[in-house]
Amino acid sequence: MVILFTTSVLFACLYLSAKHTLQRTQVALDMTEKSEAELRSNVQAAIAQSEKQESQAAAQDKISAICGIYRFSIFEGAGREYDLRSDGTAKAFTESTAGFVGSGRDVAWTMNGNIVTIGNLKFTIEGDDLIDSRGNRWRHIQ
Repeated sequence: MVILFTTSVLFACLYLSAKHTLQRTQVALDMTEKSEAELRSNVQAAIAQSEKQESQAAAQDKISAICGIYRFSIFEGAGREYDLRSDGTAKAFTESTAGFVGSGRDVAWTMNGNIVTIGNLKFTIEGDDLIDSRGNRWRHIQ
């Protein structure tokens, strides 16, 4: 009887010790999974931020590449020019016998994909030139 009682107590102690060790291991695993998920989330956020910054830089580079003067010759000795500036403004010029003269106030220009909007006019980009809705090519001269 004493042997049975001692054996039972011994098995109970071993069982509780193993159960306690298993619980500590499970807590450690849960913490590791939580830390891993948090790390994964932080890495994904950092990658997304980096991609966003690269995308913004690429868009700014594209806009900078578009800036400059575009000319469209209506016929020999007459034409129009747009001066697209990096601050998002554009100035329109018309050629007359006295040379190029400004058309007045500055207008805003924006770029969305391959569409450049100057005031209320829309142009597509082909190479370094702008193509208006009539198919006229505005050559990038500066």
